[in-house]
Amino acid sequence: MPYSCTYCGRTHCGAHKLPEKHECPNLAQANTLGPELRQAYQTTPSSSPSKLSDKRVWIVAAVVLVGAIAVLLLL
Repeated sequence: MPYSCTYCGRTHCGAHKLPEKHECPNLAQANTLGPELRQAYQTTPSSSPSKLSDKRVWIVAAVVLVGAIAVLLLL
């Protein structure tokens, strides 16, 4: 079954689905996430790309919101 990497977007076989196994160009980003976020970003079967982009949108929105709150608290 093909898997789509959430970091680089490339499709890989089951043996190379993890970023470490397929020389992912975004491996540094994958390694900076904590265990709880890393599980959310594990590769998934290629049949659900819309769900992956929805997750990315919500994660980016949450990061921006937390950043905005931090800036307001520092003012």
